[in-house]
Amino acid sequence: MFAEKKNLKKLKSEFKKKGFVKIKNAINEKIINKILEEINSAEKTDIYYDKKNQIRRIERIYNKGLFLKKVNFVFISILRKILNKDFLIFKDKFNAKPPGGEGFYAHYDGVFKFLDKNRITKNGWYNYGSYFINVLLALDKTDKKNGGLEIAKADKGNFKNLYKNTTKDGTPNILPNVEKRKKFTLIELEKGDLVIFSNTCAHRSKKNSSKLHRRSLYYTYSLKKNGSKYKSYFFDKKMSKNENSKSLSGEI
Repeated sequence: MFAEKKNLKKLKSEFKKKGFVKIKNAINEKIINKILEEINSAEKTDIYYDKKNQIRRIERIYNKGLFLKKVNFVFISILRKILNKDFLIFKDKFNAKPPGGEGFYAHYDGVFKFLDKNRITKNGWYNYGSYFINVLLALDKTDKKNGGLEIAKADKGNFKNLYKNTTKDGTPNILPNVEKRKKFTLIELEKGDLVIFSNTCAHRSKKNSSKLHRRSLYYTYSLKKNGSKYKSYFFDKKMSKNENSKSLSGEI
């Protein structure tokens, strides 16, 4: 695992400048095949479907198999080398994106408000911390045709500043005029490549217009010093009174 040959100093510099970085050939194909087997047989997960009743995403997946667990530790090790910080997994998902599968509107991860089980308003992911990093592993080749991830340079600011840029409807989607001002980079990946990016990077994806799947594994991390928030995050998500959610919204 993690066969990246690029200079670590260059990776650190690139992430500091943009808030995202691509790492090639991080996970080999044999391990990816094992991961896919574990996902297909996983139980006690949360499954979301698109408007065509196709599986859109599966959550609570990282501890449902040996290799799903192993890559978590690999990702944490990579993040420590690049960011000089210790992390714990915060949330996780498998994105299925079959042929014709939906994309996502441009958004920040975690920048939304939700009503908890007592209908008290909470500040999205920022209810659990203030620093979040995503690691996306390409389980298939991703490109423009199949709806590859498009990422903009990370924005600075706290929850309040970032929230001003969103639609404020229970989703983290950003306003159209904010999206127009941003320069998005299409991240083309080969199977086994990683992209690491801050939750403050606005990102989006279009529908899968190809005839092939565009699957990805997507783990999100918070700072270890704040303790594990994994169980509380998914409990709160299940109990949330929000009518809208990025898990349920998308575009055809």
